[in-house]
Amino acid sequence: MPSKKPQLNIRTDQELIDRIKNIAENEHRSLANQIEHILIKYANQYEAKQTTPITKPENININKSKGVIAGDNNGTVKVK
Repeated sequence: MPSKKPQLNIRTDQELIDRIKNIAENEHRSLANQIEHILIKYANQYEAKQTTPITKPENININKSKGVIAGDNNGTVKVK
């Protein structure tokens, strides 16, 4: 059954194609599947760097004498 995914055509050097084919063979993937895997991995890494962690309201305590304390699993931030 043909895929209903949109197609993407790229132009690149034969050397890069050969390198990705070699990786695909080692990973037991088709060339197209390997390129998709690489793109997904890159997009996920890029998006992870771009997003700013949001502190949930239940993790923020306001204490007049000590300022604002925001805590999460990564530690505690004190603002005075």
